Amino acid sequence: MKHKIVIAIYMRLSQDDGDSDRESNSIVNQRHFLYSYVEKHFENYDLLEFQDDGYTGANFLRPGISELLEKVKNGKVDCIIVKDLSRFSRDYIEIGAYLEQIFPFAGVRFIAVNDGYDSDRFKGNVAGMDTSFKNLLNDLYCKDISVKVKSALKMKKESGIYANGSCTFGYRKDPEDRHKLLIDEEEADIVRRIFQMTLDGISSHKIAQIFNAEGVRTPIEYKMERGIATMTPKGKRFEWSGSTICQMLRNVTYAGDIVYDKYETPEVSGKSRLKPRSEWKVFRDHHEAIIDRDTFEYIQKSRGVKKAVKHKRHPLIGKMECGYCHKSLKIEHTKNPYFFCGNKYVTQYKGCVERVNVQFLEEYLLFRLQEEAERQADIHSICMKVKNRIEQELELLYERKNQTEEKLKDLQTAQTEIYEEYVFKKRNKDDYIEEKRELKKQEECYMDLSDDLEKRIKTLQEMLSESGTDVYEYLQNRSLTELTQEVADRFVKRIVVYDEWNIEVEWNFSEKLPEEVREYQLAFL
Repeated sequence: MKHKIVIAIYMRLSQDDGDSDRESNSIVNQRHFLYSYVEKHFENYDLLEFQDDGYTGANFLRPGISELLEKVKNGKVDCIIVKDLSRFSRDYIEIGAYLEQIFPFAGVRFIAVNDGYDSDRFKGNVAGMDTSFKNLLNDLYCKDISVKVKSALKMKKESGIYANGSCTFGYRKDPEDRHKLLIDEEEADIVRRIFQMTLDGISSHKIAQIFNAEGVRTPIEYKMERGIATMTPKGKRFEWSGSTICQMLRNVTYAGDIVYDKYETPEVSGKSRLKPRSEWKVFRDHHEAIIDRDTFEYIQKSRGVKKAVKHKRHPLIGKMECGYCHKSLKIEHTKNPYFFCGNKYVTQYKGCVERVNVQFLEEYLLFRLQEEAERQADIHSICMKVKNRIEQELELLYERKNQTEEKLKDLQTAQTEIYEEYVFKKRNKDDYIEEKRELKKQEECYMDLSDDLEKRIKTLQEMLSESGTDVYEYLQNRSLTELTQEVADRFVKRIVVYDEWNIEVEWNFSEKLPEEVREYQLAFL
């Protein structure tokens, strides 16, 4: 019976694909095409399906392709089939690496049906010139289409046409003209209330607190309700925050304007960068305003612009977690700086961290690390003793192994000698058979012994290579008087804080003896 292979079919459709190609390249048509190909050319298989609908082929930041490549990494795919090479990727360099290095190394067959490419035909060789040329054309096409799309969008925006993929909270697209914004009254009422509360002197954090207490739905929840977004809350639920309110108060869309040309992308599929505000372009009175311009401008002036004070990033930022809501702790730079849970002031959760002194926490961590340095010294001492024992045992094992191999050679020589005696009539047949049986029995015993010795030697060699303690080697010649970024990154994985008397530290190292060392110790008890 033939081995059952696992076949993965992959389909992709980009929003940049032209209208004339969308029908032929649709996910439905690609699926039908690939299923037909598999049924015609394969037998005895399991079929997996992966797809990315609406994703560019210029990079591999796609959920479907990521899932497929994870399967490949874990050895769960034998063959990948796509309609053509451009469906898999339009990046000339990346696809070349996968076809010529990664997939052959993983033992995965790759087929691009329309391009006539099958990696089984190129085993031990690179792909043909025609395949490489197609990859290059796909790469160039991607860059060309990117420039054209950007150019088209820029022209639309400069003409006052709304060309964004999504709408600002409070608006929705006109179903008859997707370039036109209409007010969504349910959402707009929330926006108007935010601006009115601000006029009444209520702070952003207080507004967020009131909304959370009243159960006012957040913008993301409205998007999820309309099916245009999916997200999981980091804490127990989606919550309003002061920063969200501030962003809405600064958004000129509510005054009827649209802003474009805020970002620039230096490379195809590169990371966008925010341009200076002076370089932004504004199209005034583009659509119906939710907030009148006088009110909007008054709020901008009354709120003012606070000059940010730059502080050096604390080494523990990003590692501190509230034990109640599991949100990251923030730092307040005062005369006596402290960590706190910013979520507390919005949600009013009583269990959230209110204040943990930064200096206290640093001293606590340094004290724990100094304790750990002493513990690691003890562990290192034990490891060294075990290492010496292992080396002594290995020396004896090597000696016994050599003796066993010499004995096996002697037994083989003895068998040759009795055979020669039998051939030259110096030994009768019965004596020869009996002697040979006895020698074979001894040989099997020594071969078993040799195998056991080899296994034990291999086990001890692995223990010897893994019995070191990196923490000890780092700490032995250092005096930990300051919590530096290097120390925090090297040793601290996560700190869960409930209050100053209840802190849980998760280290980047084990606080116990290495397992192989402990097992070796137990063997001597």
